[in-house]
Amino acid sequence: MNKTTIALAILGCSTTLVTAQEASSGPDEALLQQQIDNLRQQLIQQNQQLHQLQNSLSTSQQQSVAQESAGRVSSEQREPVKSASTEGLLIEQHNVFDRKFSLDFGLSYAYYDRKQLLLRGLSVFSAIFLGKIDTDRIRSHQWTADVTGRYTFNDRWQGELKIPYVYRYMDYTASPDPNRKVFDSLSDSNIGDISAAVYYRLLTETNNRPDLVWNFRATAPTGRDPFGIPNTPNSGDSNLVNVPTQLATGTGLWGLSTGFSAVKTVDPAILFASLDYTHYLKGSFDDISAGQGLPGEVQLGDSFGYGLGMAFALSERLSLSLNFNQSFNSEAKQAFAGESLNKVESSNGNAATMGMGVTWAIDDNLSLVVNWAAGLTPDAPDYVVGLRLPYRF
Repeated sequence: MNKTTIALAILGCSTTLVTAQEASSGPDEALLQQQIDNLRQQLIQQNQQLHQLQNSLSTSQQQSVAQESAGRVSSEQREPVKSASTEGLLIEQHNVFDRKFSLDFGLSYAYYDRKQLLLRGLSVFSAIFLGKIDTDRIRSHQWTADVTGRYTFNDRWQGELKIPYVYRYMDYTASPDPNRKVFDSLSDSNIGDISAAVYYRLLTETNNRPDLVWNFRATAPTGRDPFGIPNTPNSGDSNLVNVPTQLATGTGLWGLSTGFSAVKTVDPAILFASLDYTHYLKGSFDDISAGQGLPGEVQLGDSFGYGLGMAFALSERLSLSLNFNQSFNSEAKQAFAGESLNKVESSNGNAATMGMGVTWAIDDNLSLVVNWAAGLTPDAPDYVVGLRLPYRF
């Protein structure tokens, strides 16, 4: 029962009392009526004051709640606003720490078309490992299948293991003399270089800063290295052109890399960027020639790379991304037994690609990511096409 009801009850009792008094005392009727009117007027004023106080209290409470909410929003950390489709893309370009475990199946195809090459067994961007051979033109087709597992320890730490398998097919055209051309091809496959990585989340995205992740990766020389692969005469012209007996599927050296990746939500787009640096450890081999049995040491040049891109969620299940990547590497070094390391001339490189990708979220756990990239420099592949199936548990 509120104050207004109590006041009306009091007024009703007063009216009853006055009525009883009127019945017993007629001369005081006018005075009693005047008292009733005064009480009624006071009750109306008090009721108005009560409503004013209630309105003021309600307004003050609403302002306090709004200020507290604004304070929480300004200081609260938040995850990137992402749909089911962009989450699959972020797993590849960045990291997602809200899934305990993810398993990623990937398949990519890279095509290289080079004219007037002189290959000496060293390649920095895993393009072609052939040994020493002079040719007019080489076409290389490379398929890489890999399985990548990621385990999230908490909202800061994540571990990764990647196991690739490489298949290569190469055909070439050589001109041993002006009157003849030699055509041949060879193919090979083997496991690639296995890598393990750890990721640490330095910053969580807020309204004013991006999500920032540091990474460290170690790559083991589990693939077939390009050193010491013997050459054999071409079957069609045994005295003029030699070709390698195998194709390499790895660098043959331990690689250590570190870098950073960042993501910022700018509705309706998601911006991402990355920086990385790779250093190869020096390795000793029984043969660093084309099967001539000459031992020595090799060290590939350090490389520095960066990437930029953005993604748009076209719908809850479909997103589109654009990206640009570039990598620079310094000259490699090699030395035969008993000698000091010397730079391999023209072994430095600059590989740049421009690509795009489409991500389709099949369901809440499984996505299909299709990527395409075109090479912009001679050291990059002509084009690369790949698809990935990340499954998040």
